[in-house]
Amino acid sequence: MKLILIIFLLYVFQASYGQTLYPIDPSGKCEPYIGDTQSSPCSKFLNNLGSIYVSSNATQENAMKKLDEYFGILGALGGPECKSDSLTYKTLCAIYLPECESFTNNQTNITIAIPKRICYNTCNGVITKCKIPKLYFSCDQIEPVSGLPMFPSNYSEFNLTKYDVGNSNYTLQCLTPISDNTTIDIISTNCPHPLFYHNSTDHEADYDRGYLFVSDSSNCVIPNPVPIYTDKQWDQLYNLSNILAVLSTFGAGYLLVTFILLNPKITNFDRMYAFFNASVFMMSLSGVIIFIAGGPRSLIKDGGARIAVFEDPLCSSTGFIFQFFAISAILFWAYMGFDLWWRVKFMTKPLNIHKYYVPSAFIIAFILSVIPLATKNYRMVRGNIHCWVYKAPLQNTLFFGPLGITLTISTGFIGLVIYEIYKIVKATGRGGVLKLEIKPILNIILIYFSFVYIFAFNFHNDNNQQNTYGTIESFFQCTLESDDPSKCTIGGPSIGSLGYFIYCIRIYGVYCFLLQGLNKRAFKIWKRSIIFNNKLVLFIKVKILLMDNNNNVSEGGNSSTTAGGSTNINKNNNNNSKPITSKNTMDSYAFSKNNDSDSDSDDYDPYHKKQNLKQNDIEIGTINTNN
Repeated sequence: MKLILIIFLLYVFQASYGQTLYPIDPSGKCEPYIGDTQSSPCSKFLNNLGSIYVSSNATQENAMKKLDEYFGILGALGGPECKSDSLTYKTLCAIYLPECESFTNNQTNITIAIPKRICYNTCNGVITKCKIPKLYFSCDQIEPVSGLPMFPSNYSEFNLTKYDVGNSNYTLQCLTPISDNTTIDIISTNCPHPLFYHNSTDHEADYDRGYLFVSDSSNCVIPNPVPIYTDKQWDQLYNLSNILAVLSTFGAGYLLVTFILLNPKITNFDRMYAFFNASVFMMSLSGVIIFIAGGPRSLIKDGGARIAVFEDPLCSSTGFIFQFFAISAILFWAYMGFDLWWRVKFMTKPLNIHKYYVPSAFIIAFILSVIPLATKNYRMVRGNIHCWVYKAPLQNTLFFGPLGITLTISTGFIGLVIYEIYKIVKATGRGGVLKLEIKPILNIILIYFSFVYIFAFNFHNDNNQQNTYGTIESFFQCTLESDDPSKCTIGGPSIGSLGYFIYCIRIYGVYCFLLQGLNKRAFKIWKRSIIFNNKLVLFIKVKILLMDNNNNVSEGGNSSTTAGGSTNINKNNNNNSKPITSKNTMDSYAFSKNNDSDSDSDDYDPYHKKQNLKQNDIEIGTINTNN
C-alpha cells in the first residue's frame, strides 16, 4: 500500500512539474510596435518598441482595440491615484503588447518567439489600486491552451530543445515595471462607448445640471435615455406616450366643448365634471407640448449627455403644468367618487358643495406645484418620458402622499357605492340603479386602478432600486464583449411595467371620452349646436334639398306613358306644388331647434329630480314615473 501511495505522489509531482512548461507557438513572432492610437499612447510606457510579441491568432490591431477599451474603463472607474500613476499604464500596455524574446536556429534559420509576461503581484497591485472589479479584468486568468497562469508569480519556463535553440527548462523572468513617480494625465477625455465625456470640476453642481457620472472620480457620464432598454424599445415607449397624449387631449377637449361651450343647459353636475376634464386636458396637453417640440427626446440635451432640468424652459413649464393639473385631477376625481355615492344614497337630494370645493382644490394644487417650482426641482425623470418633481422626498410629499390619501378615501366611497347598490337590489329585487350609474362607476373605477398602479409602481421601484436596476459594471462588461454595444442595457423594470405606467398617466382623457362623450345627450347637444345650425350649413342643406326636389319633379314628368305613346302628366300635382324656399325648408328641417325630436324631456338629470325617483321605483332598465 505504501509503495502504491509513493508511486501516486511521484506521478502527481511529475505531472505538476510538467505543467510548469509554457507551450511555444511556432508561428509566434516578434514585431515592431505599430504605433499609438488616439486613446492608447503606449509608446510612452513600453520597454522595447522594436520587439512586441504577437501570437499566431492575434494582431497588434486587435490588441490596440482592447487597450482602447481598458483605457476607457480606467477613465470611467479608476480613482485619481490610479490614473496619475505611470505604473498603471506600463502594466496595461505590457499585458496586451508583451515584450518579445526570440531564438534562431542557425542551421534551419527557424526563429521562435516567446512573450515576457507581467508578474502576478504587479497585475494584482494595479487592479487593486484602480478598484477595477473582477467582472472586467482578473489577474487569476489562465491560458486556454496550457491551463497555466496568464500572470506567473516569478518566471515562465519553456522547452527549447524541440527547436534545438536551447535547453529543456529555459526560464524567462516575468516583468515588473517600476513607477517613475511622475504624474500622468493622458486619459481624462477617454470614455468607453456609449458613455460621454464631460469636463467637470464640480460633480455635484453638474449633477444638478442633468449629468450623471459613473463615479465620483470620473468625468464619464451615463448616456440618455438611460440604457435600461435599447434605443428601439425607448422609441416604442416614446411613441406610446405621444399617441396617448394626443388622444387624451382630444378626448378631454371634446368633453369641454360639448358640455360647457355648446351645451345650452349647463348643470352643476356638468361644471364639476368639467373641472376634472379640464385638469385631464391640461395634463395631456403637457405631453402634446413635448410631442410638438420633438417628443421626449427633446428633453435630452448635449447629444445625450444630460437630461433637461429646471433651467430648460420646456422642462420647467411642462413639469409645472403636469404637476398642477395632476393634483387637480386627483382632487376632482375624489369629488366624483363622493358625488357618485351621494347620488346613489340620496337620489333626489342635490349636492351643493362645489362653490367651496373648487377653490380649495385649486389652492391645494397650486401650493403643491409651486414648491418644486420655487426650489427648482422640476427636471426630466431619468428613465421616463416627461419632466416632473425629481427628488424622492418631494415626490412623496407633494404627489404620492396626497395620491395615497385620496386613494384611501376613494376606496371607502367606492365600497359605499357598492354597498348602497347592494341594499337597493336586495330590497327591491331589481337592479335599475346599477344601469343608471354604470358609466360613472366604470369611469371612477378605471381611473382608480390607474392611480393605484402609478402609486404601486413608484414605491416598488423606490424600495427595490438595488434589485430592480442593474449595475454599471455589468453594463460595461457587455459593451466590452458585445459585437453591438448599442444593444447592451443596464437592466431595470420590464418594458411592459414602464409602458403601463406611461399608459396610466396618459389615458384619462380617452376613458372620459368613451364613457361620457358617446351618449344621446352629447349627440343632441351637437345636433342642436351652432355647428349644425348656422347659415352656411343651412344654405348647403337647402341647396341639396332643392337639387333632390328638382330630380324628383323631372323623374315624375317622364314616368307616365300610354301604350299608344301618349304621355299623361298629373297637372294637379304641378299646380298644387309650391316652390321650395329657404324659409319653409328650415321650418321642416330635421335640425330645427323646434323639432319635437329635440325636446328637452331627456336632458341629463343626474339627481333624477324630474322623475321624483324613489328607491322602490327602480326597475331593470326603466324608471316608473306613474306614482
